[in-house]
Amino acid sequence: MTDSTLQGPRAGHLISLKNLGGAERTFTNFFRMAVKERDHHVLLQTPVIHSMLQPAYADYVDRVHNIKCYRGIKVPRQIRWLRDICQARLLEEEEIQAIVVWNKFRHHPLHFPEHISLIHYEHGAAWFVEPSPEIHEYLSKVDGIICNSYAASRMLQLSLGISESLPYKVVRNSIVLPETSAEHGGEHFRIGFAGRLTGLKAPIIAIEALRELKGSVPHAELWIAGEGGLEEALKAQVKHWGLEESVRFCGLLDDMSEFYASLDAFVCPSWREPFGNVVQEALAHGVPAIVGNVDGLPEQITQGINGEVLSPRRSREELAVYGKDFTQGPDRVYSPEKDAIVIAKVLDPVDIASVLERWAASPQQRRRMGESAREIIARDFCQQNYCRGIGDFIEHIVMG
Repeated sequence: MTDSTLQGPRAGHLISLKNLGGAERTFTNFFRMAVKERDHHVLLQTPVIHSMLQPAYADYVDRVHNIKCYRGIKVPRQIRWLRDICQARLLEEEEIQAIVVWNKFRHHPLHFPEHISLIHYEHGAAWFVEPSPEIHEYLSKVDGIICNSYAASRMLQLSLGISESLPYKVVRNSIVLPETSAEHGGEHFRIGFAGRLTGLKAPIIAIEALRELKGSVPHAELWIAGEGGLEEALKAQVKHWGLEESVRFCGLLDDMSEFYASLDAFVCPSWREPFGNVVQEALAHGVPAIVGNVDGLPEQITQGINGEVLSPRRSREELAVYGKDFTQGPDRVYSPEKDAIVIAKVLDPVDIASVLERWAASPQQRRRMGESAREIIARDFCQQNYCRGIGDFIEHIVMG
């Protein structure tokens, strides 16, 4: 029975919550806020919810459904026809009017009935799949698409051949504006990097930029938050360049807010980033950011106002001098400048250092940019707009 106090059609969100990735956190934040006003349900692909996500769903167990069980009894996947029947009954009993598939193109554990609207939520998976009969069949059933960046919508259209006439809506990730923000004092110049220490995230480029900067800004330092397979190699390179006193490896932090608020500038040298949550987090804390003009990264930056967008003009293979693992990652990315899928390039540390040198010379400029960054976040990336955007699009697709 639908709840008449809730707005919009009843939507079932097909997602796995067993891991603590970006899509899982994004959906959980969305559900936590939107579930109070809209009729959202969870269609769990796996029965386990990550322990850090469980509190968000504790008060809404009646809206969380394990699609591999029926009335508490697990239905074996080997008996596919029986599972299809049980899932169809579940959708009918719960009066689901729309199914939203979160960031998954194939191997769906749920049969999609034709009478229920099907919406794909794109959160970065399009960068990792190639056209195939299975994906084409799935996309032929989709009635609409929600994307977390304009770049994501173009990847779907350019790479997977989705028609531009198919209804879609760009609903960029949101964030709650934190109470703490960077102070931008003049006694130090602290640059931040946050992310997995992998080739794709390119932390080595942040270290290269610091090395370039030290000649003109000797008090510059780099704080690196995150862990990953390249950590020891990065530390060895820092030692080789004599930067041990200027680079801090912070590891995984429980309080990222304190980390961001301690910074004067943020660098995201990743060569593939459908949106860039860490950039949004830095901006929300009043830290101007430097990003590459690739994928969805420039969609958060107003040039010269809250950060700088630089053109990646360096061959990724140049990073192989540090080891082959430093070049590992997808080859194809979206170029906003060319509106095309191109071979990935990386940022030049000289370009990054040039911007950082200007910022280091003017705490007042950084402070103004930080204030603008928080204003833009509060205006354009608030959670209310995010939840409303998704809910309104689902209603538009269902109601026609």
